[in-house]
Formats: sequence, C-alpha cells, structure tokens
Amino acid sequence: MTTDQHFIDAARTRVSGKIADSGAAILCDFDQFDRYLALSALQKAIRRDDFDLAWAASSYLLENFPAHFWKRLVIIAMEDVGVADIELCLATILICTEENRRVELGGCLKVASVLVRELCSAPKDRCADDLFDVVSRDPLLIERRANIADQIAEGEDPMAIPHTGGVYEAASRMAVLANCADEVPDGNLRKRAWASAIHAISPSILDPRVQGVAKLGLKHTGSILAPMLAAVGCNAVESDETVDDQFQEGAEIKGIPVWVAGMHTRVGLDGFRRYIRSSKRMTELLNSASTGDVSRSKVVGALVFRLDCGQLRHRLAWSLAEELKFRATGLGWGISDDAVPEALAVLRSEFDLLNRCRQEALEDHLS
Repeated sequence: MTTDQHFIDAARTRVSGKIADSGAAILCDFDQFDRYLALSALQKAIRRDDFDLAWAASSYLLENFPAHFWKRLVIIAMEDVGVADIELCLATILICTEENRRVELGGCLKVASVLVRELCSAPKDRCADDLFDVVSRDPLLIERRANIADQIAEGEDPMAIPHTGGVYEAASRMAVLANCADEVPDGNLRKRAWASAIHAISPSILDPRVQGVAKLGLKHTGSILAPMLAAVGCNAVESDETVDDQFQEGAEIKGIPVWVAGMHTRVGLDGFRRYIRSSKRMTELLNSASTGDVSRSKVVGALVFRLDCGQLRHRLAWSLAEELKFRATGLGWGISDDAVPEALAVLRSEFDLLNRCRQEALEDHLS
C-alpha cells in the first residue's frame, strides 16, 4: 500500500467514524431560501462556524437541489479549508463524489450533517482563493504571466520554462495555462494543462498530500481553486494556531443574516445598488475611481467581501495566509488600487447604512 493510499484511507476513516457515531439527522423546515441564497448561506455559515444556519441551508438544498449541495461542499473544502485541514478536505471530496459510499455510511442526510458540522468547526484557510486574486491582478505578477505567455507563444514547452520556485511562480504558470486553454474549443484542455502543471511541481517543494487533493479536486470540479491549492502547497504550513477574524455587526431577516447577501446573489447586488444610491460619499468615490470594468454594485460587493462575507472563524494563522490576505485586500476590482484604502474606510464608516440597504433588499426578496 502506498503512502497516498494510507492518506486516503485515514481521511475516509476519520470522517466515516464520526458518521457512524452520530445520531439520525433531521431536515430543518426552512422555506425562506432560493437556491442561490441557500448556497451563499451554506458557505458563509461554514466560514463563521454557524452550524444552525448552515444546516438550515443544507436542508433546503438536500430537499430541492441535492446535486448542487454536494458540489458546493467540495468547493467549500478547497476554498475555505484547504491546507488548514488537508485530510478533511480530501475526505469531503471523496464522500461528496461517491454516492455509493454515502449510502453505505448511513444515507445522505446523516452524512451531510456530519460533513457540514466538521467543515464548520474545522480550521480554515483561504489561501487558494486569495492567491488567485493576487496572481490575477497584482501588477508584478501580471508582468511575470506575460513573460511566461510570450515564451509559450514562441513554442516553448511551459513545463520546460525555467522555474524560479515558490507559490507565486507556480500560480502564475497555472493562470497562464488557463488563459492558453481558453483559446482552444476543447473543454478538457484546461484540466489537462493544470493537471500537468500540478504534476510537474517538484515533490521537494510540494507536500504530496496537497498535490493529491489538488488533482482529485481538479478532476471533480475543473475549478481554478485546485491548481491554486497545489501552488499554496509549495509553502510549508508553519503553525497550527487559529484566530477569528473581526466580524461586522448585522441584522437578521426571517432567520437569514444580512451577511448572506453577497455579490454572487441577486439580493446582495440589489442591496449594494440601494447602498450606492443612499451614500453620497461612495457615489463620489466611484465617480472618480471606477474603471468601468465591472458594475458598481460588484465593486461594492468585492469591498464587502473583504470586510464581511469572506471573514472566517478558526482562520489558520500562518505567514502565507497573512501575506495573501493583505495583498488581495489592497487590490481593486473595478476601481484603481490606490482608491481601495479610501473605499474601505468609507464602507467601514457606513456599514450600518449598508446593512440597512441589504436588510431592505432581503425583506423585499422574501416578501
């Protein structure tokens, strides 16, 4: 038996044992959601270790959209847990993608309740997602990506281009390969390019467990999170301590906190539009700093994510996470980078107004 198989067996056994010891799960009777609001609530509640809300959202999804529920748990494991608990990340991917195993372990309802509880209480790490933000928009890394792309365009094998090492170099290659694959109609080409890049990272700099989880996550999702997770694995995690992020105050509407309404939900964007109309300071800032690349509501949504929707309980406290979070927070999406500090300051000072606008949007949506 290989070391990889030992790791797989350990991950399965760890979660399977907890499922076997758990009692019967009961679906919540909660009809306030639609699919997108429920998916958002599930992920943000797991980030905040709010099992009651996470299970309410899970119950709605299991009853109405089970395939979306299992797929989202895999994304959550890679995006919000990752290297903080790579064994749980692997177990979640395996169980969520193996329907027969869920039946063997006691049924979907019981399995789902244990997985959601484990993800809620687990240490969290958002390095993979933050790294994608940084490598996509940081000017220095954009230049590095352009150099790699030029070498590929000139006929060089991307795996043969000299590798300077480290998480940013690995992530830059993944991003370039994704862009190259976008230009070819074959939908599987991106997966193959990423898989090759993940495989090409030397075992001397990449934890083989992280590499294995990244490959498996890529196979089942095709998400950029998978190769970014592999790139994160190029740095050794030097701490097992966790901290809680600072959370903004927020109200609830019919049991749904306003922080569920993020920029990937229709109701969230509605709330952000209401806020812009109500805030003279934010309107003036957007008039002067907006690049026009995305809608103004999404500009605000990206800022809110950094202060509210993307915050974690049990965030793994290690150097790469702090560095990536700091760099990602300083990058503008739809506004210039130098306008970000002022925009965040305005939003912090007007967060009560923002929440009232989200509250109104939720009330209208649920009425």
